Amino acid sequence: MRKYLKTSVVMMLLFIFLCSFAGLIYSSQPPQGHSGADNHYCNDCHSTNPLNVTGGSVELTGLPIDGYVSGFKYSLSLKTTHSAADRKRWGFTIEARNSINQTVGTFGSTNANAAINGKELSHLNAVSTASQSTFTYDNLSWTAPANPDANNQTITFYFVGNAANGNGGSSGDFIYSGTKLINLKILPPVYTFNGNGNWDNPANWSNNTLPPAILTGNASIVVDPPTGSECILNIVQRVQNGAIFTVKDGKKFTISGDLIIK
Repeated sequence: MRKYLKTSVVMMLLFIFLCSFAGLIYSSQPPQGHSGADNHYCNDCHSTNPLNVTGGSVELTGLPIDGYVSGFKYSLSLKTTHSAADRKRWGFTIEARNSINQTVGTFGSTNANAAINGKELSHLNAVSTASQSTFTYDNLSWTAPANPDANNQTITFYFVGNAANGNGGSSGDFIYSGTKLINLKILPPVYTFNGNGNWDNPANWSNNTLPPAILTGNASIVVDPPTGSECILNIVQRVQNGAIFTVKDGKKFTISGDLIIK
């Protein structure tokens, strides 16, 4: 029994030592896998206080409200707030996952104290400040996937902020976590004629996609044949109110069928 107790004490002391040592090492850059995406947070080692103590928070701003556009780069900021103005060092981690829990998109930063950390974005040399209650990491970015598939219709951002006391270890710090969901923005379809010849030939259209015979909603047709080529409307094309029909400046457009706009 005594041997068991001594072993337990040794193991506990070893854990405390390792977490204190980790506090020094990870002030440079935190270990991966603690964004909350897999139910692991920075308080695995910064364990003095429970996660999300009342009065503090972490907020990620810059993500689109009305849905993300494929391939678009979004400027982000992450703000950590604590209930008292006694925090002296600040860390963070962000990760983005799709509906099947795969990391998605590309993070970036022009902030000297933030950098890519595997497939996450996190602090690099956690910022030290005078005693204060809030700190914001800005000049962060996330670029949406260029060709989102069915698994990327909804993306969840997982993020944590560390409001630390700056004692060089892992004790006495406060970890706050949050999530934010964004959906893929469904853009109105655009049909672009970029070939030479008849309207009804799919090869003359971008992605070999002909416009519907009746264009409705806020869909668009753009007539933009190469220089020296022409677009020949040889069938009936109807454009309903609200839809858009555009012929680019200087482009040759010949109507041998019917164009009905109403």
